Amino acid sequence: MTRVSVRAAVVLASVLLLAGCAGTPATAHRSGLPPSPAASGTGFEFVTLVADDPPKAVDGWTTRDPVVEWAEQYCEREGLTPCTDVAGRAVDMCIERRDCHPALLVPFDQGTAAFVSGGNFVHPMIIAVWRAESDPALAQYGGARELLESYLVTVEVFPTFTR
Repeated sequence: MTRVSVRAAVVLASVLLLAGCAGTPATAHRSGLPPSPAASGTGFEFVTLVADDPPKAVDGWTTRDPVVEWAEQYCEREGLTPCTDVAGRAVDMCIERRDCHPALLVPFDQGTAAFVSGGNFVHPMIIAVWRAESDPALAQYGGARELLESYLVTVEVFPTFTR
């Protein structure tokens, strides 16, 4: 083996070990992203990832409007509450700071969900913490929203920064 191929093998083995080569949910695998880590003490075991189909084609989304429509449709379809004023209570997010593909973080009574598509997300996904904000199991992580925001940073989804 050449020195380069040995280095490549070591890097690949390291990445696989860090990624936790255990089986991954099918939706997370299709997205190209790791599943929500279940590391004890991180709180990420409360995070779920689900592939979904938005009501409009996702190619080239540059504004929040189609993401809001997707969040409203998902809310109705899944029986979440409230489904009114999604646009007003949604928090704008960026997928990848360099490109800032539009994404939204939306609080519902049942938990907080992020609607992401584009950039490093091959398939549209909903990443969520489906627990009430006041759930005692989430108190040590700052609640559902703060826990979800902490996870989102690990997959390059950030709050939109105004300049």
